[in-house]
Amino acid sequence: MQRRVLISLLIISLLSLKLNAQTVEPSSGIEKNNIQLEFETLYSVEKINSEKNTSWSIPNILIRYGLSDNVELQLHTPFTKERCYENNKLTSNVFKFEEVEIGLSVNLWKQNNLLPEAALMGRIISSTDTFSFNKLGNIISLNLSNLITEKISLNYNIGSTTNLDKDTTGFYIVNISYEPNDKFHYFIENTSDFTFDTTESNCLGTGFGVNLIDNFAIDLSVSKSLKHNMFYTGAIITWVLNSN
Repeated sequence: MQRRVLISLLIISLLSLKLNAQTVEPSSGIEKNNIQLEFETLYSVEKINSEKNTSWSIPNILIRYGLSDNVELQLHTPFTKERCYENNKLTSNVFKFEEVEIGLSVNLWKQNNLLPEAALMGRIISSTDTFSFNKLGNIISLNLSNLITEKISLNYNIGSTTNLDKDTTGFYIVNISYEPNDKFHYFIENTSDFTFDTTESNCLGTGFGVNLIDNFAIDLSVSKSLKHNMFYTGAIITWVLNSN
C-alpha cells in the first residue's frame, strides 16, 4: 500500500508556499525579525463498529519568529475538543489543552543540484498541568525540499516524536506542491507514524490555498486514513508580520 501511495505522489503534479502553511515542515525558516502566525483547525471522524469518535482542534496556534537569518524560534499550543458517540448517542465530551511545544528550526544548507535544501527542527513538549524535567517529550525532524521546476517542489520530513509518557514513534511526511502563479497553490501529501513493529497511521491528503495578499494566506485540505476508517478536513490561516 505504501509503495502505491509513493508512486501516486510521483505521478500527480498537484505549492511551493511562500507562506509556510502545510503539515509538512519547511526546509528553511522565515526571515529575520518576521513573525508568522498559523491558526489551524482540524476536524476528524473515526468510526469503529457502532462507535464514532470526533476530534476538533479549535484552533491550534503555531508562532514562528525569525531569530536570525538561519534560526527560527517556534511555539505551538494545541487545543482539542474530543467527543465519543455510541449508537449515535454522545457518551463523552472532553476539551484538552494538555501540552505546549517550544523549539527551534536551524537552516543547514541550500539546495545544490540533487542535494536538497535542509533544516533541522527540534521541539520540547511540556505538560500544561505541572512542569517536570522528568516528564518532557520532544519532536526531532529533518526537513528537506527539492525544487523540481519553478512551479513544482518535493518537500519531505523524517523524524521522531516522544510523548509525555516516553513513548516514541517515527514519522515521515512526503509532499508534492504546485504553484502555477503567486496567488494559488495546490498540494498532495502522504503522512505516516510508525514504530519498529507496526505502522500506527498512514494518511493521504490533498488541498489548495490562496495568497490573498503578500503576507496572508488561507489553506484548505482533506485527508483519508489508509489504515483506519478515519477522515480529516482542515484549514490553516497564515499571517506574516514584520517586526522591524
